[in-house]
Amino acid sequence: MGTIGAFIPYDNKEELELTQHLEIILRTEKPPLCGREHIFFRSYYHPVQNVVDGDLCEQFSSLPYDAQTKIANDLERTPEDILRKLEDIRNKIL
Repeated sequence: MGTIGAFIPYDNKEELELTQHLEIILRTEKPPLCGREHIFFRSYYHPVQNVVDGDLCEQFSSLPYDAQTKIANDLERTPEDILRKLEDIRNKIL
């Protein structure tokens, strides 16, 4: 399975902080199948700086609702808010 990637700037600091925190939480909630830590995989060639893994954030929608709720509570939001924000970010690309 492949992906077409895009680098897009964030419109505001709120979006950036939400996706950064979501990525950090999802690294522990959804470990990779290969067994290697996500950050080591992403930093294989060069250290990752100031880039959010959108593919990892998109996996939020595939989590069971109770896991979504737990993560959303950690972020002081509802699952619907997070899904809506991810959709808004995705629609900027399309």
